[in-house]
Amino acid sequence: MRIALSLMMAATGLLAAGAIAQSAPPSPPLTGGGLMRADADHDGTITRAEMIADAEARFTAMDTNKDGKVTADERDAARAAMMAQWRGGGRGRGGADGSGGGGGMRGDPDRVDTRDDTMRRAGARFDRLDTNHDGRLDATEIAAARPVRARQRDMGDTAPIAAPAQ
Repeated sequence: MRIALSLMMAATGLLAAGAIAQSAPPSPPLTGGGLMRADADHDGTITRAEMIADAEARFTAMDTNKDGKVTADERDAARAAMMAQWRGGGRGRGGADGSGGGGGMRGDPDRVDTRDDTMRRAGARFDRLDTNHDGRLDATEIAAARPVRARQRDMGDTAPIAAPAQ
């Protein structure tokens, strides 16, 4: 009887260990930079309002003449300032020729962005990244977007990030 009881306890322990081993890994920790600059309340997630507020702040900073539009010259100046900050901060971004970084700021030199366009794009980006549609970007969703964006940047593609298939 003791042997049978011992065998049943061992079998139960093995089953429990197998179930634990198959549980989902914890979300990767969120780190500074990138999208996390939008996490205004520092709770580790980004809401749609935080994403749009961050876009608003970046637009305001780029709109140096305060005319409500960001031209190619203003985007280039903002990109140069970011590159200088990255180099000064030792983040190692940008190529030897000074290119790289600020990928979302390049594009059509004749394009003029309005505040409304920028807010609409920020909202659309949030909606695209919020794959579980809970109104928050968590570590898993942000981490899932990084490899796609890196691949697009490496291939020279600045098209929007496609939502992963569900």
